Amino acid sequence: MHRLSTNATLFLKIFIPVFWTTILLGLTAVAWLSPDKTVDLPAFRWGMVFLLVVNLAFFILILWPLKRVETDGENVYVSNYFRTAFYSWERDVEALHTTRILFFRLATIELNGVGSFGRRMRFIPSRKLLKQFTEEHPEVIPLVEE
Repeated sequence: MHRLSTNATLFLKIFIPVFWTTILLGLTAVAWLSPDKTVDLPAFRWGMVFLLVVNLAFFILILWPLKRVETDGENVYVSNYFRTAFYSWERDVEALHTTRILFFRLATIELNGVGSFGRRMRFIPSRKLLKQFTEEHPEVIPLVEE
């Protein structure tokens, strides 16, 4: 079994959002529940609420859709850490795209139809593991670089 996604997926998908949201929620609660003598700026209170909402939107839209991806050469196993789905490379997978966004490389598995996690599944690939897999199994699926 070859893992294609990086080990940082669990950290980015679960740990960072949970801890950062807890910290921001606590700071927002302190800003709103403290006496006016301590925090007398209404802009600070509303700024904390805005920061909390923006961070929640970022986590939900960017980090939550990340998946863990493994393959055995015939099938690709996609997991969101709560459930796992598998798809055949030949029958179900249309393409594997990689894109560079700032410091990260983002890969997208595009299916022929709609799967358990939708038609497109995003993950952060391990560069070494993805290269090793494409060298060992060049016939499985062509890697499309963007």
